[in-house]
Amino acid sequence: MYRDRAQSLDEHDRAVGAILIGEALVDNCDRAAARVTVTATPATDRWRAVHEVHDTYPEIWRHLDRARRELAKRGANTIAYDEMRPHVKRAATDSEAVRVDPIAIDEAKRAVAELKLAVPGADWRGIAQRTAGLTHLPIGNKKHHHQLVIGGVVIALAMSLGAWFVGTLPVSKPTQHEVMRRELHAVSSARKSRIAFLRSELGDRCIPFAAHDLVRLMVLDGLSSEAREFGEQYTARCGADEVVEDWANAPRPGH
Repeated sequence: MYRDRAQSLDEHDRAVGAILIGEALVDNCDRAAARVTVTATPATDRWRAVHEVHDTYPEIWRHLDRARRELAKRGANTIAYDEMRPHVKRAATDSEAVRVDPIAIDEAKRAVAELKLAVPGADWRGIAQRTAGLTHLPIGNKKHHHQLVIGGVVIALAMSLGAWFVGTLPVSKPTQHEVMRRELHAVSSARKSRIAFLRSELGDRCIPFAAHDLVRLMVLDGLSSEAREFGEQYTARCGADEVVEDWANAPRPGH
């Protein structure tokens, strides 16, 4: 049996590598979710954090499923993962409410833990230590090290002088109108990037939550005619969808 074999698996193993990638993506979602819950976080940053989780969450399961397939080929026991996989949440975010579902993140963490248990030959603690140890590796000899230290001091001094000089220059404070215009431009740019991503990701597939997000963003971006055309094509291809139809026929928002 697989569990009785002498194994010495590390991060170069395909299954182990896929699990590590999935775990790293879960950590990224955790940090983004924390930004959303902080009340001091600006609204635009919370919106970006939510969409970061929205984009990352499916990738977590893609890598974990790849690890599960690799383990199944070896006869590993993946029953616990297989039992929970059909019941996990399809998405970890609610874009309209600007929130991240903590239950979905917890399910991903549990899935990572179950797959780790299915790989008894991997030294997870050793892998973590090796990864952390990369930041402590020596660079060059002592002479080179001293040169780097001196160079760093010189650069830091030059930067301090430059910052002091810049600080002495008169700076015009931006008006409230300019600040608002910059924030709106940032939101608009992020929305256009999201629309482009969803278009390429959705393609001709029938993915309701992605279609809902795409048609909504089209309308908010003033692309009412394109939203209406997308709604007609999606309905013809995938059947009636009340959310898609409502947004596709929504009036163009005022500027």
